Amino acid sequence: MNRRIFLFVAVAAAIAAGGLGARGAETNQPNIVLIMADDLGWGDVSCNQPGIAYKTPNIDRLAKEGIRFTNAHAPHAVCTPTRYSLLTGRYCWRSFLREGVLPGYSRALIAPNRMTLATLLRQKGYQTAAFGKWHIGLDWQVIEGDPGDFHFGSQLHGPGAGKAIATVSQRVNHSAPIKGGPVDLGFDTFFGTPSNCTRIPVFIRDRNVIGSPARDKTGQMVDPELRRDTVDDRHVDEAIKNIEAVAKKENPFFVYLALNAIHGAVKCPHEFLGKTGISERTDKCLWLNKSVGRVLDTLDRLNLADDTLVIFTSDNGPFAARGNDLKKGHDASGPYRGFKTDAWDGGTRVPFIVRWPGKVKAGTTTDTLLCLTDIMATLAAVTGQPLPPWAGEDSFNQLPAWIGEETTPARDGMITQSYTGILAIRRGKWKLILDTLGSGGFPRYSLEVQQHATMSPWRPDMSEVGQLYDIEEDPYETDNVYEQHPELVQVLELQLRTYINDGRTRPL
Repeated sequence: MNRRIFLFVAVAAAIAAGGLGARGAETNQPNIVLIMADDLGWGDVSCNQPGIAYKTPNIDRLAKEGIRFTNAHAPHAVCTPTRYSLLTGRYCWRSFLREGVLPGYSRALIAPNRMTLATLLRQKGYQTAAFGKWHIGLDWQVIEGDPGDFHFGSQLHGPGAGKAIATVSQRVNHSAPIKGGPVDLGFDTFFGTPSNCTRIPVFIRDRNVIGSPARDKTGQMVDPELRRDTVDDRHVDEAIKNIEAVAKKENPFFVYLALNAIHGAVKCPHEFLGKTGISERTDKCLWLNKSVGRVLDTLDRLNLADDTLVIFTSDNGPFAARGNDLKKGHDASGPYRGFKTDAWDGGTRVPFIVRWPGKVKAGTTTDTLLCLTDIMATLAAVTGQPLPPWAGEDSFNQLPAWIGEETTPARDGMITQSYTGILAIRRGKWKLILDTLGSGGFPRYSLEVQQHATMSPWRPDMSEVGQLYDIEEDPYETDNVYEQHPELVQVLELQLRTYINDGRTRPL
């Protein structure tokens, strides 16, 4: 047998035995699907809180077939900064956004040359795609002659916001290519909405607004095909089409699916209304569960499940349940104090599940501390790539915890941030919240808001008030021992100041 024939036979035999996999010998890397829900609380999924009145069977299936983290946190208690941190492995307060979320038509938050999950994975030949809610800013082009200086003037979330955003909308050239978005940050393709589905209600494909949007009576550009009760169905449709297309190629794929549910901007589809018996908000959890199931069914149908790493999580804690949720016994934060926007754990503790057949032991649970910034360093480890010092500055490799080989936790602390910019540092069993005796959240969202005594997250040495909790003894943050431990407060303040000044928490 000559050498060429021998090589052909050897390769064919390896493929038949599964040794090279469907994508060939180039990488032998897993496909990766990252699903992020919006405003889904730790207690909104039945695998975390089995006693709730409804079930999320597709999300529960992921937990049964993978590992469930019970102590996973978003680094920020609201949307934009968490999405920035997820994709960059870096705390968002290191950027120009130091509190709140980005307004409509804001400029791009991620710097053009910053490494993202997409650029990291493209280095290993991944086909990369993003679908759904972006909300990390875009560089819109303006109409001729406009100075385009409306960025911070459009930070609008109070009375009159709709009128002001409509005014800005009239200064934007929606026909011009959009820069600074997903396809400029490592994604091969993008289909989704600029922000939540109501703030700038248009669809974007790659760099262009698509469809037939027109200005409504206020002057705002609106796409009539963007419906609040079907928007996630469109995003899942597009994600499935992409998976079907790239699955035929040799290279692995990375799909980032950022769903709008269960945010207040979306409406519950008719098929789920009233199904939980609690509220429309919890009914939307069933819609989210269906979306997850559609993705899992697609992987099964295409025989990709065994070759695909699936990550499921949320961007922050749940919207404060002021109505039927609490009255009917459903606490979306589970037993934890606080809600979306808050500095307490209910604002940041989120569902986090990883399924990776053959690597992650099915049906396992861990209380290992994890931050969503850690996804970058972990996927770098999954794909065998060292992170450069200027990337993923706040990202820690959690792969040993994912695959059950952890001997020492990747992190013994982290920094989280509330809506109003309040910083909290966790170190070992202690959690220090600076500058407020209240939630640190936005009054519209929070149930336990008190006026801040000071607002100085960049000068922790100047803090006049604060909260200190022993998370091991008091995981629900009920007993503030700030006054009893002044020396410990000083140590934690110094550590926080060091992390701020160093520009990183991951050691070099």
